[in-house]
Amino acid sequence: MKRNAYSLSLLLASTFLVLSACNSEQDAQMPVAEIIEVDIDIPESSPANETLSIPVQVTQGEEPVDDARDVVIEIWEYQDRENGSLEEAELQSDGIYQIEHEFGTDGIYLVQAHVTARDMHSMPTKPIIIGDVSEDDINAFNEAGGASSEEQGESNHHH
Repeated sequence: MKRNAYSLSLLLASTFLVLSACNSEQDAQMPVAEIIEVDIDIPESSPANETLSIPVQVTQGEEPVDDARDVVIEIWEYQDRENGSLEEAELQSDGIYQIEHEFGTDGIYLVQAHVTARDMHSMPTKPIIIGDVSEDDINAFNEAGGASSEEQGESNHHH
């Protein structure tokens, strides 16, 4: 009886190892898609009441992504996200999507790109100082964590 239990245990362990090895081989053979990279190309500061081009470059590896499903740019004044705006960016060329935006008042703003492409989602955020902002306000913003205090900064999700 003990011999049968031992044989059964050995058989189960062997089967488990074989199945585990098969799974590992399958995982190794499945290509892993490179994540999409999203870069918001804005200056650190800009005057108020001027129209600013906000380009967002989307790449995957070295390849520009011209087939993104959604590229939406959200802009809000720091600590006032509920009064922000969302605008769909248009493809210009070579993975560059862009909007034009006029920042009407002085302040620290956050620009976040919401990009869905190739079954992935990325939401990087960058700050921009518009017009005259006091050093105290800039220091308070930075001490509070900057863009990451209100949003996670950059995140990538694979779906």
